[in-house]
Amino acid sequence: MNKVSIIIPAFNASRFIEGTLASASAQSLTDIEIIVIDDCSTDDTRELVLAAAGRDQRIRLIAQTRNGGPSVARNSGIDAAQGHWIALLDADDRYTPDRLDKMVAVAERHDADLVTDNLLLVPEENPTHTRPMIHPAILGAERALDMREFVRRNIEDPEHPDTNYGFLKPIMRRTFLNDHAIRYDASVRFAEDFALYAQCLRLGAKWWMMPEPLYHYLVRTDSLTHVQTVHDLGKLRALQARMLDEARHDGDADLADLIRRHMTVVDRCYHYRAFTDDLKARQFSPAIRRLFDSPRTAGLIAQESLRQMPVIAAKAFRGGYRRD
Repeated sequence: MNKVSIIIPAFNASRFIEGTLASASAQSLTDIEIIVIDDCSTDDTRELVLAAAGRDQRIRLIAQTRNGGPSVARNSGIDAAQGHWIALLDADDRYTPDRLDKMVAVAERHDADLVTDNLLLVPEENPTHTRPMIHPAILGAERALDMREFVRRNIEDPEHPDTNYGFLKPIMRRTFLNDHAIRYDASVRFAEDFALYAQCLRLGAKWWMMPEPLYHYLVRTDSLTHVQTVHDLGKLRALQARMLDEARHDGDADLADLIRRHMTVVDRCYHYRAFTDDLKARQFSPAIRRLFDSPRTAGLIAQESLRQMPVIAAKAFRGGYRRD
């Protein structure tokens, strides 16, 4: 059995995949397998992966028969994995050479089920201007993470606007995932990591954090992370409702309050997205009904509209607003 299985979902990743695979192959922890799941790419991603596999026998390719999105691809990788630990790596990101060595050491020291490091945010348009996602004031030393903090750090914080624990890339004990039948929700393409991590914590996972930013996260303006569909936001709202019911059942008033605050953020995005989708489709009657459905809905749409104004202005400056 390999120590770590690195799972890399890839779709039209030819610009980045060679560097990503090089960073995986260069790990100081050599007892690894690297599984690339090609999600029906139309560029030469598969050919580049096969060429890399010819140079490193630890690399193998799983070619999906139809495009299913990152959740389906990651599930295929987890199902095929043979390592003790599952490590996530996106096809445009990179590891530092000692990342897995350090994370496995923390996991074994604390008998953890999940271990995460900090993220080093790398803007694609200016890659020299890197910064850690989690400020040292929040994560200054190795420590455990619980559900309350996980939810709280997914709520917008003006003092630390970059911080969002849903973007973290932990290593996960494979037996924990299998024993609890934990997999990604195959029906969503947004916030799938948040949902899986929350499920792990709800089922009692011991999660430890380390402050070093050993995962280099490329910040791209065209990332799927920025595409929030009404369907995906609706799925996230349903998950939050279940989490809120569980917190109330357990009598955890503080967690319930945090979940309600997070629900407000998602509701704002959900109603705004539904409203603008109706406008783009020239479905003006449904848009007006949604806007005047309730004072709360109108207020949420207005708040998100104000938040989106800089994005809309930037798109207009580049030559016009394009539909997603």
